[in-house]
Amino acid sequence: MTYARARLWLGISGVGLIVTLALFALLLDWPAKVFGHFSLDILSDAKGLLWIVALYSAIHVPLDYIGGYWLPCHFSRQCLMFSFFAAQYLRGLLVQSGFLVISGLIVLQVGRWGDRPAVLLLLALVMIAMIEGQDWIAKLVAGLKESSSELINGKRVVMVSGMDAGFSGGFAGLPGRERMVLPSLWQRVLPKGVLDTELKRRTAALATGTRFRGLLLAMVWNLSGFYLSSLIPGAGVTSLAELFTTSLGFTLWSFLGLLLLPTFSRQGVYEIDSVARLNGISLNEFEIAVRELDQLQDDEPNRPAGVEAVFHPVPSVSSRVAKFRKGWRTIGAWNAARYALYLSWPCLGFLNRAVHCNSGRPELWVMLPVD
Repeated sequence: MTYARARLWLGISGVGLIVTLALFALLLDWPAKVFGHFSLDILSDAKGLLWIVALYSAIHVPLDYIGGYWLPCHFSRQCLMFSFFAAQYLRGLLVQSGFLVISGLIVLQVGRWGDRPAVLLLLALVMIAMIEGQDWIAKLVAGLKESSSELINGKRVVMVSGMDAGFSGGFAGLPGRERMVLPSLWQRVLPKGVLDTELKRRTAALATGTRFRGLLLAMVWNLSGFYLSSLIPGAGVTSLAELFTTSLGFTLWSFLGLLLLPTFSRQGVYEIDSVARLNGISLNEFEIAVRELDQLQDDEPNRPAGVEAVFHPVPSVSSRVAKFRKGWRTIGAWNAARYALYLSWPCLGFLNRAVHCNSGRPELWVMLPVD
């Protein structure tokens, strides 16, 4: 059992547990039985939402302990002092829980005023704000610190420091206002040239439009799922019982996204890789870069095709090198699967931190690992 495969089984177990609980809660009409008698006022809403989020957190604590502390220590990956892990985890938990409660309160108030159309507009605006402020939210959740900032080829590149070697940054900001976020760790540990290769690849993510397509697909997926979930029996947006039913349905929709969206994400990675090849990155430079970055993640350069197709939005090193060598070209939606998880927060989805890559790792809850 490797570290990567142990994390995968943790993700399967966590996602499976939450999906099973959500399904049983819907079949037993649990939201109506527990919250059906709540009055339609903000104090009752707050009390109920606090109860829901507390239950969600309690279910997740064992999974987060295993994923954030036990597994990295057991496999000698990155074993922090437990007190440090606990403090960082508590910070992330409180910030995310507060976000969920506040989002739920606002959705209910807007839902009582304008029903589903108003709520969908609200959710779209919140997601846009989350995209624009993704780096700020990541700092708030995990305590990431900005170590430097400079303009490279007309784009702002921000280096941030943290403790998790799996943090790979990404982009923050709306299209046209992007800030490239990179971990300062890379400057210290990566061989010469790897950082330049990655800068060129990420620039290609903007030039090709694949990052924009990933964001758009994630938003459309989440908004469609929330709307459809609000139509199931007992669901809606005007009472706590209705909203909780909607959120449980949306959790099942998010599970479907975990199965379908990674395909588009993988195509987005291959798209960027092919552009990097056309822009002069050699096979040797590319292979060194992706192998070094993979070692900072789960260190799994090879995977069975079936495992990769179902569970991994970022292709393995061997898959990427093979496609790069052949000059394989495609069009995708970069990071769509993991953007969808981050942007599911205001929809009150319960899978956003259960997946194998970020379970128990607050630094990766907002900016999930990218290629």
